[in-house]
Amino acid sequence: MNNMNNNKNSKAIKEDEFLDCTGLYCPAPIFETRKKIDALKTGGILKIIADDPAAEEDIKHWAKVTGNELLKIEKEDEKFIFFIRKNL
Repeated sequence: MNNMNNNKNSKAIKEDEFLDCTGLYCPAPIFETRKKIDALKTGGILKIIADDPAAEEDIKHWAKVTGNELLKIEKEDEKFIFFIRKNL
């Protein structure tokens, strides 16, 4: 597993909600992520799994422009696993 960790601390992250976007392609993973994040309380963590090759850049960009915090990205085979903290 290739970790691209934005935290210096590599402890396991406990998510509050989970979203499986496997099989969905741009822009569907972003729409689904937005719906799940909107339903979370501030500070809540969403774990997302996606296999769209564009998901890595799309989710990074979305988190930045929406003010949410991308805590960690992992890659397992052809799937990306994202952990996002709702900041707003």
